[in-house]
Amino acid sequence: MSANIIFITEALFKERTGASNSIDGKQLFPMIKVAQDLHIQTALGSTLYNRLQNGIVANNLNGYETTLLNDYVTDTLVWYTMSMLPMTMGFQLFSKGFLQKTSEESNSPSRADLELIEQKYLSMAEFYKTRTIRYLQQNFNLFAEYINFTFAFDTIFPDTKAYSCPIWLGQGYRDTPMFTNSSSGTQAPAYAYYTAVGGESTFTVSLLYGRTCILAARSGLVKTIVNSPTSNSGEIQINGTTITLPTGDIAMAGELFTFLYR
Repeated sequence: MSANIIFITEALFKERTGASNSIDGKQLFPMIKVAQDLHIQTALGSTLYNRLQNGIVANNLNGYETTLLNDYVTDTLVWYTMSMLPMTMGFQLFSKGFLQKTSEESNSPSRADLELIEQKYLSMAEFYKTRTIRYLQQNFNLFAEYINFTFAFDTIFPDTKAYSCPIWLGQGYRDTPMFTNSSSGTQAPAYAYYTAVGGESTFTVSLLYGRTCILAARSGLVKTIVNSPTSNSGEIQINGTTITLPTGDIAMAGELFTFLYR
């Protein structure tokens, strides 16, 4: 897999934004790549993200994947890229260090102006990212890699929201259902998360009340679910909302526990 597979072209970017055709593509590509990795990968999750990149290389994207890219990912990526350009296009790295570009025929905007422009484009990008996330949540059954992602230390799980909160709210489990679609009265799968504070051997996840846990993972490693005490490090005991680690085991601060339930 090439790390340089991007979902939009230079021409498309300029067409959607009205950016000058004189802009060098060498200046655009790095920011498109960064915006894609930071924001599109987190919206899709790394497993679906890699599938789309592989599909582009192999030219075997299906109709649903093409729709996802054309109708949702493209706008999201365009405006996240735009939000990153005010600072990067205004300053360039030379042998003497970072220097601000100037022009005899125009005035360079102030740093405050650049930050205002950046925030305006960022707001637009977050709107489109929200649309993308909601589309995936509603149509999760169309994208196998969105729900059946690989559990590993480098796995990036799909975001459940596009907007970030600047205030730290403490540790705990994220309780936003990941999927909203259901049919024939069947509850769609959803995820619950618990971030360990450190030292606990048991904890509760209230979202599991009355539900069936069908998968559990600890720090990206899938564990076998059992309902009785165990000393096997490859297992985890779940009884209702109570999670109990193997005998003698305690959680480390920051460990992420993931539970897929119906």
